[in-house]
Amino acid sequence: MFRSTLCYLQNKGRTLLMRRDKKENDVNEGKWIGVGGKFEADETAGSCLKREVLEETGLDLSSYRFHGIINFKNDEYEDEEMYLYSSELTDEEASSVRTGDACREGYLDFIPDGKIFDLPLWEGDRFFLKDLLEKKARISYELDYEGGILVKHEKIPVRNILFDLDGTLIDTGEGIMKCAAHSLKEIGVETKDWRDLSFFVGPPLVYTYTKRYGVDMAKARELVKIYRERYNPIGVFEAEPYPGVIECLKRLKEAGCKLYVCSSKPENMCRILMEHFNMDGLFDDIAGSTPDGKIDTKTEVLNELFRRNSEPGDDFIASSVLIGDTRFDIAGANETGVSSIGVSFGYGDVKEMQALGACTIVNSMEEITSGLFDSL
Repeated sequence: MFRSTLCYLQNKGRTLLMRRDKKENDVNEGKWIGVGGKFEADETAGSCLKREVLEETGLDLSSYRFHGIINFKNDEYEDEEMYLYSSELTDEEASSVRTGDACREGYLDFIPDGKIFDLPLWEGDRFFLKDLLEKKARISYELDYEGGILVKHEKIPVRNILFDLDGTLIDTGEGIMKCAAHSLKEIGVETKDWRDLSFFVGPPLVYTYTKRYGVDMAKARELVKIYRERYNPIGVFEAEPYPGVIECLKRLKEAGCKLYVCSSKPENMCRILMEHFNMDGLFDDIAGSTPDGKIDTKTEVLNELFRRNSEPGDDFIASSVLIGDTRFDIAGANETGVSSIGVSFGYGDVKEMQALGACTIVNSMEEITSGLFDSL
């Protein structure tokens, strides 16, 4: 099975499509499809998407939404796992796109949405394109072809639920903010009220130190070390689960879901917290960052979780959804190609999560077990 991305660039009721008519032995010859292509070595879904859009249209894509994964089974060609994206372009971006015969793979044109289904399309594409144009929250299908004919199409249900930790499962804010205040003294920053440091909850620590305080990476690593001098023995326990968390997790397990923790917090700290609150037995795996910085961002943690729990050819990622409370969670999900849900009770901005393409926003743990995944 190979992996690919497909993106539909949209602008004012039009969608950019390509009529494939230039490559030899092209399985898509004569069909109209979006822009995209195969992953290269060590690419994430997001980096593959940006590279392919740039190569085919000349556009350096600034924002995009992930919609889901389409698994193609085919008796004539290699199976394909395709990551589906869209991007709403500004007028300026749309005008910069190379249309006509400029692309080496086919003819590009913005097609009015109302005329798309009059074009020669793959039969399976009609299902997920219809969902995309109708702005469905999550679009994940398995499409089976025999002899070039679509013989089966079915939606891939949610079976794996990936939880962020800080601000999603557990309110760890007090410990994080107090330890941040402790570390900032090193650079002469005194904090009158530790509650003013809520922006430390969620992102990797080095991100906040470098972006908020302008220190270089070496100094940021030093500040992380000072932060952990207080956090490891004290701050980690200045926390409490959000209301209804354990009940929610138990219901999801009873419903047959597999549960995972996916956090930018160091993995050993995640495990300590889960054990402290008697939650560790509810999770199939717990993934977090590493002290050496090799795994740090949400994207890197997600990729490590997938490495440990998925096998080539399975639908682990396609049947997964990440639940988090900040834009870093949603952006990481977009980058790796996993559907996402935002929670409003954490430390992030709901509007930011919606703008990045979270499938939905929930206001309590109870909402997660009230048929939410059946609607996605």
